[in-house]
Amino acid sequence: MKKFLVLLLCMIFSLGMFAGCNNGGENSGENGGDGGNGGNGGNGGSDTPTEVTYETYGSYWMPQHDYTTMPVAAYNSNPPQLSDFTYNYLTNESTFAAYQEAGVNTMMGLREYVGSEEVLQALDWCEDYGLAYLVPLGGAESLTSDTTARSALSRVKYHDAFAGIMQSDEPGYTLFESIARAAEILDGIMPDGSENLLWHVNLFPTYANEKQLYFRQYTDSSEIPGGSYTYEQYIEDYMEIVQPKVLSYDYYPVSGHGDDLTSGYFENMSIIREAAMEANIPFWVFVETCSFNSANRVPDEADLLWQVNTALSYGAKGIQYFTGVLPSNSNEIFTGAMFDRDGNRTEVYDYVKRANTQIKAVDEVLMCAKSAGVMVTGVSPWGTESYIPEQDILASYGSISSISALHALTGCFDYNGKEAYYVTNNSVVEEDSVTVTFSSEVTGYTVLGGVKTQFSGTSVTIPLDMGEGALIVLE
Repeated sequence: MKKFLVLLLCMIFSLGMFAGCNNGGENSGENGGDGGNGGNGGNGGSDTPTEVTYETYGSYWMPQHDYTTMPVAAYNSNPPQLSDFTYNYLTNESTFAAYQEAGVNTMMGLREYVGSEEVLQALDWCEDYGLAYLVPLGGAESLTSDTTARSALSRVKYHDAFAGIMQSDEPGYTLFESIARAAEILDGIMPDGSENLLWHVNLFPTYANEKQLYFRQYTDSSEIPGGSYTYEQYIEDYMEIVQPKVLSYDYYPVSGHGDDLTSGYFENMSIIREAAMEANIPFWVFVETCSFNSANRVPDEADLLWQVNTALSYGAKGIQYFTGVLPSNSNEIFTGAMFDRDGNRTEVYDYVKRANTQIKAVDEVLMCAKSAGVMVTGVSPWGTESYIPEQDILASYGSISSISALHALTGCFDYNGKEAYYVTNNSVVEEDSVTVTFSSEVTGYTVLGGVKTQFSGTSVTIPLDMGEGALIVLE
C-alpha cells in the first residue's frame, strides 16, 4: 500500500529535510509535508526547532497531514433513520468535494458499519479529496479482545485515508478503564508504523449532570459512590486513566432565541485548556452548527464565527463541526447543519467555509505556538460579566502597551520566540474596531479573512465583523 511507500521515503529523506521542522522522532506525524499550508502564516519564529514531534508544541495532526495543518473536522455520520433522507452522504462523491471546498480536512463517522462497501468507498473519496477519515467501530469503547476489531478493521486499516476511529462519544467515568483497555487492543492490531492513528474520544460539557458524568446512562436508583462527582474530577480521571493524544469536548452555547449565548462557555473551555496544557496535548472543541429541539437555535454567521474564533484565541488546536450531516433520530429534532436532508448546502455551510478560510491561513502559526493566556477588553456577550476565569486573564503580554476595543478577546501566544496574538470580536451583535498599541515601533503582519497584510509602527488597527477573528504576528 501507498502508506508503506510513504513511510519508506520519509525514512530515506528525513536526514535531509530542513526549512522549519522535520516530522521525525517519537510521536511525530508520519506524512510530514503532505497537505500542509507552508508559508500561509509565516516562516517560523526565531527559535524554530529542527525537529517537530507532538510534544514540541503540545499538538496533534492527522496522519494524512503535516504538523502545520490544524485538524478541521465535520461529524458526517449517516443518520440512524436514513429513510427520512433522499441523499446518502457516504455514497455520493459531491459530499467529499463539498467538504474540501469548505476547508474541512477530517471526516468523522459514528453509526456506519466499518466493513461496509459504503465506508470503503468513502475512504477512497477521502483520499481523493485530501480528507482524513475517523471511521466508526461499534463497541470500540469496551473491546475485550482483538478478534472482533481485527476482523472489522481488516479492510480499512491499511487505507491511506484511515486516520483512526471514533471510539467513544460522551462517556461516563465508569467507561474510562474500558476505553483505555480497548485502545491498547486497537494499538496491538494495527500495522507497524501506525502509531499516529487516533482513537477519538469526546467528553461531556460542564452542563452534564453528575450521574451522566459518572455513569453516562443511569436510572433513578443509580448512586454515585461518595454521593457526588464534579466535572473537574471527571476530567482529571479521564486524563489519568485514558492518557489521550487530544482532549476533545463539546459545549453548545447557541441557546434559546435572539442572541443568547450560554455563559458557562468559557468556564468549560478553561477547565479543558488547563488539563490539556498540563499534559502537553492539544484540546479540540466542537462547534455548534445546528439546533437541538427547542433548547438550542441554529447559529447564524456571527454565532458560528464567534465559536470558532474565541476557541482559537483560547488556544484550541482542533475545530470540529457538529454537524456536517443533518442528524435524525426518534429522540431529538435537529435543524440546520451544513447539509440538508436532500444533500443541499445550507447557509451554515457558507458560514463554515468562511471560518475555515481564516483557519487555513493561520493554522501554521497556531499549531506551532503555545498559549500564554488571554487579554479581555471591553464588554462580553453577557455585558460587563466576562465569565472568563481570572487565572486565564493576562494584564499584559510582550510588547503590548494597550488594547482599545468595545469587546475584544485577545489570545497571547509564544510562536517560536515571536509574539503572536489572535484577536476576536467578542460580540455576536456588534462590529468592532480593535487597536493594539505597542510599547515601541514594531513590524509584523495581520491575517484577516484569510488575507495576510504587512504593517509597521507603534499600533495596528483591525476592523472585525461580529464574531470575527484576526491573527497578529510580530516579526
